[in-house]
Amino acid sequence: MMLTDDALARLGDHAHLRDRALRNLRGLPVEGHETVRDADGMCFEVVLGDSFYTASRVLDLDGVARRVTGLPLGEHGALVALPFRHQLAFHPIRDTTIIPALGAMASFAATGYEDTPGAISPYVFWWRDGTLTQLSEHDEERGDLRIVVGDDFQELLERLIAQGPDRH
Repeated sequence: MMLTDDALARLGDHAHLRDRALRNLRGLPVEGHETVRDADGMCFEVVLGDSFYTASRVLDLDGVARRVTGLPLGEHGALVALPFRHQLAFHPIRDTTIIPALGAMASFAATGYEDTPGAISPYVFWWRDGTLTQLSEHDEERGDLRIVVGDDFQELLERLIAQGPDRH
């Protein structure tokens, strides 16, 4: 059920309702967790479950990361994909492993989005402090995915490359 602004206004203060909703979301169990890896060392985490709110956990991504990996996300945030309501994928940004993860997650999101009930987005985003910035898009002319980064993300990539591989 979608609640309109009018319906929410009758329930009380929006800030209080948001805090309560986040507490409820944080209280949900992690139904499933998988680490997707390839032979070259690329990896990202996938939280999955039957709950219609699984992808909504992006609202508490740092908490989810702590629960499934034991580590906070860190200062650079994470790559995030929300292909449909029953999946949330993420890769904490700590080093140059972000580069292969970005490509793999773009394919993962696009594939998971297609012909799936409860589809949300075929794209990968940069999550930092609760803000999402889109990093992938569908190239209509060529019919494939492409990665598109803005100045902030490009600067982050350059800093990570300069610091060297696998350094936190």
